[in-house]
Amino acid sequence: MNRQGRPTAAIGGASEHELSTFSGHRGLDHEEPLLFEIGRDDHCGVDFPEVQVSDTHLGGLRRQGPVGLPGLSEPEVVRHFVRLSRKNYAIDTGLYPLGSCTMKHNPRLNEK
Repeated sequence: MNRQGRPTAAIGGASEHELSTFSGHRGLDHEEPLLFEIGRDDHCGVDFPEVQVSDTHLGGLRRQGPVGLPGLSEPEVVRHFVRLSRKNYAIDTGLYPLGSCTMKHNPRLNEK
């Protein structure tokens, strides 16, 4: 779909720094810009040929201005959502104390 090469490395965004804790686990990154803040207006992720559409096909419904979507490639969008997924705290990303080793269910049935 693209007619010209584009860099696949991360451009901008929040990937310049990697948060970590003293134990070596990844920290939670709460600062993630919006796609509209990352994207640029000067390029598009997909190249489409210009289409000549007459007003008779669309009636009065032809768009008057630009669409206003962020100019991001597919790898940039995937990186954005992967960074958002790191905001979810999980067992494999850090300490997750469940308390199951010390907090047992002790019913009061046998207590006096």
